[in-house]
Amino acid sequence: MNKESEEKSRFAGRMIGELSKAAHKYFQSEFKSLSIGHAQIATIMYVSRHEGVSQYELAKYLHLDKSSITSQIRLMEQNGYIQRTPAENDARVMQIRLTEKTKEILPQLKTVFADWTETLLDGFSEAEQDELFQYLKRMQFNARKKLDETKNCK
Repeated sequence: MNKESEEKSRFAGRMIGELSKAAHKYFQSEFKSLSIGHAQIATIMYVSRHEGVSQYELAKYLHLDKSSITSQIRLMEQNGYIQRTPAENDARVMQIRLTEKTKEILPQLKTVFADWTETLLDGFSEAEQDELFQYLKRMQFNARKKLDETKNCK
């Protein structure tokens, strides 16, 4: 890698890191009254779109190991945000579902995410937004590919 591309990659990584930190701080502030962490919000949002998802599928989507997802789910269950139920066809498989408590706050959560997205895209034309999302999808694909390669090396 030449010096110029190395500088660009460090700059891109730093910018993405700054955006991630800003989002984390914003969500932490917005969700403080709910006693929900940023990682738990990602879980809630995924489960809201995939009701009954298995703990394994959720861990895979969130890129978490078995013990991390178990700890997160246990805490969320204790706080009344999700419930685990054994799958009908295999009691070893735990399915994750939202509680009524969570379903009541879901519109608020979605509004906060929509507001953050609106903030990030302020001043971008529709065409620029479309182009940006295409670039982000490519970056996401590249990142996942690299992570998969790294896993296979170990």
